Amino acid sequence: MSGLEYEIRAASVSAEGRSEWSPAVTVTAPELLPAPAGAIRVYSAGQPYAVGEVMGVSLRSQQPFTRRSTFLWSVCEMDGSRCELLPIPQATSYAYPAPEAARGKRVQVQADYDKDGLSYTALADVGVVNPEEAPRPPTPRPSLPDGCEDAPPPSGDGEPAQEALLATHLHYVESKSVQVAWDKGTGGAIEPLCNDLLVVTPWGRMALARSNGAALPIDGQVPMNIEGMRAYFLDYAYSKFSTFRVSDILLRQRTREAWDLFATHHYFTGECIRFRLSVAEIRVAGGSVSVSPSWRTVFDAEPCLPPPSWDGHQAGGRMLIDGPDHLLIVIGDHGRASLAQDPASHLGKLVRVAIESGEAEILAFGLRNPQGFARNADGALWSTEHGPQGGDELNLLEPGRDYGWPSVSYGVEYGGYALQNEDAGGHEGFAKPRFAWVPSIAVSALIVNDERQFPLWEDDLLAGSLAAQSLFRIRLDGTNVQYVERIEVGYRIRDLALMPDGRIALLADGGRVHFISRFVEYCDERPWPTRRVYGLHCWSPEDEEAADAQSEEATAGPGGG
Repeated sequence: MSGLEYEIRAASVSAEGRSEWSPAVTVTAPELLPAPAGAIRVYSAGQPYAVGEVMGVSLRSQQPFTRRSTFLWSVCEMDGSRCELLPIPQATSYAYPAPEAARGKRVQVQADYDKDGLSYTALADVGVVNPEEAPRPPTPRPSLPDGCEDAPPPSGDGEPAQEALLATHLHYVESKSVQVAWDKGTGGAIEPLCNDLLVVTPWGRMALARSNGAALPIDGQVPMNIEGMRAYFLDYAYSKFSTFRVSDILLRQRTREAWDLFATHHYFTGECIRFRLSVAEIRVAGGSVSVSPSWRTVFDAEPCLPPPSWDGHQAGGRMLIDGPDHLLIVIGDHGRASLAQDPASHLGKLVRVAIESGEAEILAFGLRNPQGFARNADGALWSTEHGPQGGDELNLLEPGRDYGWPSVSYGVEYGGYALQNEDAGGHEGFAKPRFAWVPSIAVSALIVNDERQFPLWEDDLLAGSLAAQSLFRIRLDGTNVQYVERIEVGYRIRDLALMPDGRIALLADGGRVHFISRFVEYCDERPWPTRRVYGLHCWSPEDEEAADAQSEEATAGPGGG
């Protein structure tokens, strides 16, 4: 959780016994801000806590950590006064269930240890025990579905996964990538399927990507009438056909082995091009994945657009499940800007669709090209809007709101020419974005991160980009954006997904899938009931000696030094 302030102090004890305290340093968790020499950095599992919920701290010192440490837990009044020690084993309690005595009070922990004749101390507020027992909303996280644990892994070794290492503000990031056979078009989508990743190409072919480098074809095809579309566009520019695409996929488990596979995509009727929602059954059994050839049309957006004047690249199309019977879809204007304000059209809208009947309700207006769509723990709906030049937006979507396109935008027409209305470059009179990228980054997919791989990114929004070839980490305070971190990856991000183990999957244009995980460089072997901040990777002195020897050998070069 963000927003917790910790007071950190470091004490240096001289040989004569005199103590000198450094100035207090305030750290807003979970940020890693510079601490004074010798200070211990303290992290929390979150606040507020309920009685019985496990509170925890993890320690990392700028000096080598030793196990000669003492932890003193206490409960205090809300103003920090009248603190009383809690009766717990002091030397081993890195985590502690909030007791009844702490209800409505503040819990503190002090950690002390000695190293090389110096004493180091940290004092931190761990959290407040909520007097109302109001549970915190859970962070959205995909879990491993029933039936996946027993399914043997699919066969096929594939090519070795390519690896890379990135440095971000709070975590080192390790990336492994897999190449999937790809279409020439732009689009496509990914979705976790058990421990692997279901990949659908822009023109509806399917594969399973595994982080060991395997890319296994699946016998299945999203119904798009590709051949009819290809034949029609022989007489027109290929660029039009290249934006004929699958926009998104979504899985909903029905039985232990069967899921509903939803896909938003274009369909060529022979006379016009529809934006469509279809569904088919996908099964995982005995290590194999099969997709039913029987697809059902759930919903067709109106109107059906005649080629060649349509623009499929502004399709939008991301989906979220909305209860047991409905889906939410954000649909782009397909290059017909006026339709975003037309109540008779589904284009440029947030739409709620009944899965069985296909009945659609328009919830919000004025969208141009919503490339990302996510729901956070508070239930808020966030969308990334691919706007015109200088008009990329992060929007909080709320029913009944009008987000202004094409009447207003912070952007201008591509090439630097102003929009043809008097409000160009402004957003007055309509729902304003919570953040806008100027210049544009060609913002794409959006997910909410949890704590399993990247605990210091917990609850952050992660947005992809095409032109900037970066991942953007968005820190929120409620519905306000505190800051945005750019993480350069070097490829155009088309889609994002959160894996059941917390890894982040990225789909790049061209069909390369990247699995992003935390590069663990710290050692923390203690058991954590709630989560692991640094995991189980110990860099031993033997490892360091071996690395030094290897470095010396490399420096000496052939034949020795």
